[in-house]
Amino acid sequence: MTLVPRYELPIGAEVTLFQRKLVVLEQGDSGYGFSDPETGSTYSIPFQKFVDYLKLPGTRFHGGNTPGANLVSERLGGYETSKALSKEQQEIAKFNTSICKAIELLIAARREEHGNPKLKITARFLDQAPNRKFLREVVTALFGQTVYLKLEHGGRSARWILYKGRTLLKYYRVYEALPSDVSPLDALVTLDHLKGNRTPRLCYELERLMFSAWNEFGLDKKSYSIANVRQHLEGLVGDANTERMRNRMPALIMPSNSSLKAFRDRLISPTELAVAVKGEREARNLRGRGSTDIRALLVGEYVEMDECKASLVISAQLKGIWQRLKNEQKEALKKIDEEIRTRLTILVMIDVASRMPLAWVISDQPKAEATLELLRMATRDKFREKRKYGCSGEPARATGLAHVKNDNGPGLRNSQTISALMGCASMNTIARAYASTDKPYVERMFGTLEWILLKLITGYTGRKPGDLPGYDAKANGVLNVEELYTILTRFFIDEYPSLPHFGVGMGGRRPADVYRTINDLRGHVRPMDPNSRRIHLGWEENVTPTDEGVRVFGGIFFNSDEFQKQRDDIRIAGKVKVFVDPDDMNFATVVLPKSKEILEVELQITAFADMTLPEILDLMALWRKEDPVARQIHEDRLAETRRQRRDLLAKISAERKILRSYSTIDECRKMARAVFAGARVAPVKQLSNTVEPGRLAELDHCERIVLADDGGLLDAEPIARQEGTRREELVANSNSDGETPEFSPRKSKKKEPRGAKASGAASEKGPGVLGRPEKVKGLKKCLL
Repeated sequence: MTLVPRYELPIGAEVTLFQRKLVVLEQGDSGYGFSDPETGSTYSIPFQKFVDYLKLPGTRFHGGNTPGANLVSERLGGYETSKALSKEQQEIAKFNTSICKAIELLIAARREEHGNPKLKITARFLDQAPNRKFLREVVTALFGQTVYLKLEHGGRSARWILYKGRTLLKYYRVYEALPSDVSPLDALVTLDHLKGNRTPRLCYELERLMFSAWNEFGLDKKSYSIANVRQHLEGLVGDANTERMRNRMPALIMPSNSSLKAFRDRLISPTELAVAVKGEREARNLRGRGSTDIRALLVGEYVEMDECKASLVISAQLKGIWQRLKNEQKEALKKIDEEIRTRLTILVMIDVASRMPLAWVISDQPKAEATLELLRMATRDKFREKRKYGCSGEPARATGLAHVKNDNGPGLRNSQTISALMGCASMNTIARAYASTDKPYVERMFGTLEWILLKLITGYTGRKPGDLPGYDAKANGVLNVEELYTILTRFFIDEYPSLPHFGVGMGGRRPADVYRTINDLRGHVRPMDPNSRRIHLGWEENVTPTDEGVRVFGGIFFNSDEFQKQRDDIRIAGKVKVFVDPDDMNFATVVLPKSKEILEVELQITAFADMTLPEILDLMALWRKEDPVARQIHEDRLAETRRQRRDLLAKISAERKILRSYSTIDECRKMARAVFAGARVAPVKQLSNTVEPGRLAELDHCERIVLADDGGLLDAEPIARQEGTRREELVANSNSDGETPEFSPRKSKKKEPRGAKASGAASEKGPGVLGRPEKVKGLKKCLL
């Protein structure tokens, strides 16, 4: 059976349970009886439940009405212990207690020496020289400081002097009569804190005017000074003195600034003054409580990110911001100066469990792009930065983000960032603006960053305007963005993780050691899927797929066998979405329309392997960069070579009489006028030694006929036919004579325009018709 303790609670003792004060009424066989003095209700609590209640936070036992219960509080003027008094009073109490204990030893020694157990001490006995020397030695050993027998000069001394016999006897009598529950330090401490005249020195009427001055004027958001309030009080006192002089009463005096300030301090507390003068938001930052709990146990479980304007002036010469400027802006700035001096914003993400920096970004404009870059850096390893900038420490590895907290900054709270965090399955919390206690960890990091690092860099502007009046930050801002990022990376990898950290849960340990300990005991949050990370945090391109895969950013190809198979199966006609991670271009993610699968494609150009997108673009720009003199030489060579080739082809065409296949500008103009005038375009003249089908016998379309055997020409005259006679009849009549007339070829006359007179011109308008030639079979073979 488990033993249940039964505490002896005196009747009338007070116990605080559940934030209520209860008074003990009785102690029975089964438990305690309590009464609530505010409501008069009575309660019966068993012994076991009372033991359990004592373990709850806020439960407090105040004791009871013992003989010495209220002695200390009454003697000290309301203080329950001498520990609340000044250090000097506590030292005097310890000195007096040591004297009383030394007197006890002196009495025991003298009683044993004289053999008188009833030896009594007196003031004269304590003033004897041997006894004082004995007391000095014992008090020095107990008190720990040298004690002297007498004061060499008058006045108060810093030395500890042994009292005279009467004073020694007075303290010993108090010590001897102490109850068992009263500490000798509380009983023998001096009451210096109660000395002085406690009566008010200001009359009631003047205090009423001072209250009116503070209540109606002094507690303003414009934060008036004590002098401003005193000027306002002078007007109130002047009006009151005018009325008092009429009634033959003495005038009121004006209080000093210190009296006016002391009166305000009695009226309101410092927190209430901060709320009244600086506002509730600023008062919360100044007087609010910080975090005293351990909010995360895993790496990546809870992270904070924030942005801060760097107190630096840097040069953005040909790097960083200069790359993002347009050509027009660059030309305009070159005319003004060769460099731009500006202040940048630093974005930092910190892991709360280990206090390790997860990501850091420098941006000229804190927008969504900079925040996404911060999230990409936090979810990947930082060994590229370690190798690039020559760091010796070990940076944080890739981790997932379970809970991300940020404030209302323009680059942190936007639709792109929030949608990206939702896609990453991360919980996002928006802290209040200007509330440093909502995210104290990253706020403290910025303070450490400034006083350890930024303050030592040339171009430091100070924490506020005019902080360094004798230092020209603009003239000394010679660092560029790349150099600043190098210094910042080395700080977050080599220096900050090795600094002792005395935050809540750290206990002076270093973030690097805590990071390793957490990794061994509890581990990291699971990292993100690469395809999901590219889709939600990467860069998107809409491109048309080909047999070579997909090409992004002008000349970077990605492809895979599965991608080509899906492309053939789905028969993609439009564009596809390609997502890339600018920090890792070895792979890309392709989302096909009407496809349920997400495909991963590989980089096809091996020269770009293990390079970031900015490095690839810089390499391509380097390849395309050439010397202007060499470029002009090559351009001249190309122009000369092409001109020579053109002249050669023109010469060959002229020598071999090759008909040209193009039209001149004048020919095109004449043809256009004919077309738009409504005229019929004449057909192109047939090739040499040919005739159109069905018009073999018409002389106006064929100048000569070549025989198949000897290549001779047939000379004959056309047979005139009457109007209305068909060509077949004419040929039949000519063949009936048995002789083939010989004709000499003649050119036919041109047709007259439509509507012209036909008098005597019918035979000339119609085409000439030849008679039947000899050797028709050979002629047909020639024509075929």
